[in-house]
Amino acid sequence: MKRDNWFVTEYAARSAGKPDRCFYCNSMIGELHKTECVIRIKTAVMDFTIRMVVDVPEFWKPEDIEFRYNEGSWCADNLIDMIKKEEGDCLCSHVQAEYVRDATIEDEETWGAVRVNELES
Repeated sequence: MKRDNWFVTEYAARSAGKPDRCFYCNSMIGELHKTECVIRIKTAVMDFTIRMVVDVPEFWKPEDIEFRYNEGSWCADNLIDMIKKEEGDCLCSHVQAEYVRDATIEDEETWGAVRVNELES
């Protein structure tokens, strides 16, 4: 989701820059940030797929395994504990990110992690 009112505030000034303007786009406090300024943020809907190895009963068919994780009593919060990293390892080689679309206000209300209209500028 995009917003139109990206007015420069003191938030955009940095100690390495001038105190009366955005450090990134050089617009003055009270003006709009330039279109290409990194302060201007939009929200997007993303799908993240994680590939991992899990243990399941030997006799389970694929549909049994999928039922457990999609429709059974297993809670997806358990995934956090299941993702174990070795020291110095990261998940980059195990995760695929895919852009779905720009977010809507309904998406922001449903997911609640980021609301573009509440971000500082």
